[in-house]
Amino acid sequence: METTGRTGKPYTLDESAAQALTGLVQRAQDALYEPLSGNEKLIADIYTGRDPLGGLGALIIGDQGLPAHRLNDALSVASWRPPETTANLFLSRLRQIVTNLTPGIPTFRVKARVAGAAQMADKQNQITRIMTDHGDLRSAMRKAAFVGMLSPYFGVKVTYDESEPITYNRVHYSAVEPRDCGYEPFHRRFTWHSYDMQWSDLPEHWKPDYGDGDSAPLPWEIVRVTEVYHSGFRHGHSDTSKGCPMSIFVSRHAENRTDNVALKPRSDIINALGTYVVTESIPACPLVIGNFLDPAPSEDVPAAEVLSWIPLMRMIVQTLVQIDREVRTSNNTILYDKNAISDDAIQAIRGVVPGGTVFVGVDSDDNARGVNATMRPVEQSSVLNEYLAALSTYMRLFDDVTGVSPSDRGVPTNPRKSATEAAAITEAASRRNQDRLEVMAKMWSEIAKVGFKYQRRIFGKQLEVPLQNGVVRVLPVPDPVTACFTFDVDPVELGHLSNQGDIQALMQWLTVTTNAQQAFQGGIPRMTREALRRLGNAMGIEDADIFLDAPTIELGPEERYIRHLQTQEPIIVFEDDQHDMYVAYYTKMQQAALTRGDSPESLMTLRQAIDMHSMYSARRREVIRPGQIGEIVPGIGAGTGEVDNNLLSALAMNQVPSPIPQGGIGAY
Repeated sequence: METTGRTGKPYTLDESAAQALTGLVQRAQDALYEPLSGNEKLIADIYTGRDPLGGLGALIIGDQGLPAHRLNDALSVASWRPPETTANLFLSRLRQIVTNLTPGIPTFRVKARVAGAAQMADKQNQITRIMTDHGDLRSAMRKAAFVGMLSPYFGVKVTYDESEPITYNRVHYSAVEPRDCGYEPFHRRFTWHSYDMQWSDLPEHWKPDYGDGDSAPLPWEIVRVTEVYHSGFRHGHSDTSKGCPMSIFVSRHAENRTDNVALKPRSDIINALGTYVVTESIPACPLVIGNFLDPAPSEDVPAAEVLSWIPLMRMIVQTLVQIDREVRTSNNTILYDKNAISDDAIQAIRGVVPGGTVFVGVDSDDNARGVNATMRPVEQSSVLNEYLAALSTYMRLFDDVTGVSPSDRGVPTNPRKSATEAAAITEAASRRNQDRLEVMAKMWSEIAKVGFKYQRRIFGKQLEVPLQNGVVRVLPVPDPVTACFTFDVDPVELGHLSNQGDIQALMQWLTVTTNAQQAFQGGIPRMTREALRRLGNAMGIEDADIFLDAPTIELGPEERYIRHLQTQEPIIVFEDDQHDMYVAYYTKMQQAALTRGDSPESLMTLRQAIDMHSMYSARRREVIRPGQIGEIVPGIGAGTGEVDNNLLSALAMNQVPSPIPQGGIGAY
C-alpha cells in the first residue's frame, strides 16, 4: 500500500460531492489521456528501436518509389526487434543527461521562519538528512530525471510505514510515471496517484461493498486503487481539520501486462476510475508533480523534452541509409566487350571466392587497343560528399538540441579545441542542465516540507542517532504545528554533487579546521567554533558536531570562566594555551569584576589565572628565543656552552677576562 500510517477518522462525502469529485477526476483523466498515450507509444518505440520511420523502412522502394509509412507492416510494433540507430542515438544522449542530473543526494538548507523554531533549525537539518539518506532518495532522483525527460510531467511521492521496526527505514521516496498520476488541468484543485495491489492487501475500510448481486474479488485478484488528494475541493466534508483530504477509489478493471509488450493501450480502462469508497485526512499531500518544459499558451499539458529530438534523429538515420546505399551502388556497373570475353569467363569472375585468382582469356581484334580497353567500370557522378556534409550538419544540430556535446560523451573534437573553448562549451551544457535542476530542486523542497509534516508520526517526539564514536545522540523532533521551516535546495550545488565533490569538500574542511586549530592553538573561541560547525553542515560534512565538540583542553577563556562561575572550581590553565589571548580576556574580566564589586575570592581566582598564563608565556619565550638571553656565568657563550670570544682574546693577550659575558646579560 502506497500511503500508510495513522490517518484521520474515515468518513464519506455526501452523495452530491462524491459524484462531483468523481466527474472532475474522470474529466481530468480524459484530458490527460490523449497527450500521454501518443507520447508514450512514440517514445517507447524509439527507446526500444521499433521506430518504423527511423531505420531501413525509410527507404524508397520499387521502380517508382513507395514511402515506407504507406506499408502496413512497417507500422507493426507487436513484435520486438533489436535496437537500431535511432535507439542508440536516443539512449546515449538520454543517459548522459540523466547522469548529469543525478550526481548525488541533495542537501537541504533548513531555515527557521518563526522565532521559536530558530534553535531547532540545526536539529531539523540532521533529521532531514537522515530521511534523505535512508529513504532511497538517490534511486527516486534518477527515475524522476529519466521519466521527466521522456514524459510531459512526472511525480515524486514520499510514503512512510510506521509499522517498520527500524526507524530509519520507515520513510521511502519514489518517482511516479505520468500514466499513474495526474492533476486537474488549469485549476489544480486535486492530484491523484493510481497503483495496483492485491485485493487481500487492501485495508478493510477501503474495500467497496459489492452487495449481493456481484461477488467480491478473489484474494489474489489485482485491483486498481486511486488515491485522490483534493485539498482544493473540500465540499461535502464532515472533517474540518486543516490536513489534506484523501479519497479512495477502487476498480476491478486493473491493467494487465503481457510478456513482450510493455503495457496495453489504456483505451479499455480509461473509464475505470472505479467506485468511490471512503475519504481520510492526512497531514499533507504526499505527491508533487512537476515538468521540465512549460506548456504552450492556453494549454496546461507540456510536451516531453525528447520530442524535439525525433525529427533530427530520423533525418540522421535516413541520411545514413542513403550513404550506405550510395557506397554499395557506386561504380558497380561494368562495361566489357562481349566479343572479347565469353559468358563463362564472366560467370567465373562473379563466382570467385574472396582472395581467389581468376585468369580470363581475352580475344583482342585490335592490337592497338589491347586488353585494357575490353572491360572498364562506368564512371558515375556520386553524391556521397553531399550526404556526408548533410550528416555532419544534422549531428551538430542534434547536439545543440539535446545539449550533449561530444566532449560530454568523451569524444575528441576535430579540429581540436583550446582549453578555454572546451571549458566554455562545458559551462554552456551545465547551464542547460541547471534549468532542469531548478525544477528538480523545487520538487525536492516541496517533498521535504511534506516529510516535515509527517516526521512526528514517523519518529515520534525523539530520534536516537548512533554516532561513529559509539555515542547515541538524542534529537528532539520539531513539532510541525509550532515550528515553521523552509527547505531550500541549491540547484548549482545539486549539479556538483559527486564523489569527487565530496573529496574536495572534505579537503577544504580539513584545511579550514587545521588552520583554525593552528591559529588558536587549542583554544578556539565559541564564535569561531560555531562558524566552523555551520560551515561543515553547509558543505555537507556529516556529523560535523562530533569533530567540534569542545573537550576540556579545548575550552576557550570564556567557557573556562563560565565553568568556574558554575562550579566554583579554579580556572583551568594548560601550558599549550594561547596565553596572550587568555591574559587579555581575564584582565578585562577582572576589571569588570572590580566594577561590579565581586567577591575577593572571584578576583583572586582571576588573578591566579592571569599569573599562571603570564608565567607560561614567559617560559615559552625563553624556549623560543634562547639566543637573546645571556648566561649568568662569565665567559660562556649564550646557548652554545663554549668559551666565548672575549675570554679567548683576553687569555691570548695575558689579560684578565671581563666579567661581562658575550651576551651582555648576567653580570655579578
